[in-house]
Amino acid sequence: MSDIILVYPYVYKHARNAMLFHPLGIAQLSAILRHDGIETSVIDLTFRNIDEALVELVEAHPKVVGIYVMLTMIGSALELARKIRLLTPHALIVCGGPMPTLRPEQFTRDFDLVFRGESVLSFPRFLRDYLESGTLSDVLRHHDRYPGIYTKDLQTGMILQTPSQATDEGVLNKLPIIDRHDYDHKSYQSFWQEKVGFSPASIMTTYGCPHNCDFCAKPIFGRYFRRRGMDSIMDEIHEIRSLGYDGLWIADDCFTLDLDHVRAFCKSLIKEDIRMKWSCLSRTEPISRDDVRLMKRSGCSKVFFGLESGSNKVLRLMNKNTTTKAAEHMINLFSRSGIETAGFFMVGYPGETHETIEATFAWALKLPLNEISFTTPFPLPGTKLFDKVGGLQADADWSYENENRLIFRSEFDEEYLNGRIEETYTKFADRQVSKHR
Repeated sequence: MSDIILVYPYVYKHARNAMLFHPLGIAQLSAILRHDGIETSVIDLTFRNIDEALVELVEAHPKVVGIYVMLTMIGSALELARKIRLLTPHALIVCGGPMPTLRPEQFTRDFDLVFRGESVLSFPRFLRDYLESGTLSDVLRHHDRYPGIYTKDLQTGMILQTPSQATDEGVLNKLPIIDRHDYDHKSYQSFWQEKVGFSPASIMTTYGCPHNCDFCAKPIFGRYFRRRGMDSIMDEIHEIRSLGYDGLWIADDCFTLDLDHVRAFCKSLIKEDIRMKWSCLSRTEPISRDDVRLMKRSGCSKVFFGLESGSNKVLRLMNKNTTTKAAEHMINLFSRSGIETAGFFMVGYPGETHETIEATFAWALKLPLNEISFTTPFPLPGTKLFDKVGGLQADADWSYENENRLIFRSEFDEEYLNGRIEETYTKFADRQVSKHR
């Protein structure tokens, strides 16, 4: 019998531009729970059959089931919770992750408890108390011990909740290194070998982003920027290598926010002779040529930029605090240094015109990028974009990756936007082929 089973409900459906990594949040929680002596199992559905996984779950007789929920996982998470409820009626079912943080009320019917925000302290504390007590009502009498909980009494309709709480840098650096031993590494590595020719694993070196882009929710780590200690980061990278990975995807909200941290990371990789390709996210704020060269020397192979729009007017609407000129300078600097670049774009933003949208498509094809990706705006609770739009489908979610649809009242035609996105992808792919002839 397991004390708890943590479930990652994503199932790989061969979507274009899929980026498959085992879930860091669940891996972090499992490390903490096991360190506390709690018997913990993990079910990662990425490469699995859901029905077979359910059989495994039922046979384990868990006291608690925890499900992580991102945007594309809402439907499968709710369906899974309902099936678990029928098959293991005595198990407590809880959820956490970005969407329960942003829309907790959507999950109260199918989950006994929702955890919002960072749960690395509150959830293990709750679980220890629950396993000792055995009843949810007893534990919730002291609900102020558990920051971020949210639950609804289905009889009275009363909401019980506590504010979420960010974990400070000192506490984060005392956590055990995440536990990666529950995952199908062979399948993850095969996926990446086929896609890019090497096998990266994800890692986080900083948490949070202080910028205020209107469309960005940052539901888990928020605006509070924190750094991990370099010794812990290097220990984790050595473990990643021991599992057979030969690359890194740095999953920080923006890896280049603190250039001292970037320099320390690069120098540590070089000093410890860790020869792994790595990629990261960056904004377009200035980075010196020397720092770019150091990144290249330490193994940086690609940098992803949130470029969003080819119109400075739209960038101001988004509160991006950058310009197309600044973006062009940084992309050219990285490209000339031998580091590939990728751009994320958003079209159909409130306040745009057809001219600004077409300018973005043209700009994406003009830039010396190695990869592009387009989305339409998705207004999430807690963002300024959410407050701006009308006619919003408040409970909308994606049923599969790379789906672009407008869930608010817009002057733009969804068919037009998707058609132009596909045309731009085709032109970009043709350009990439001709470059390599």
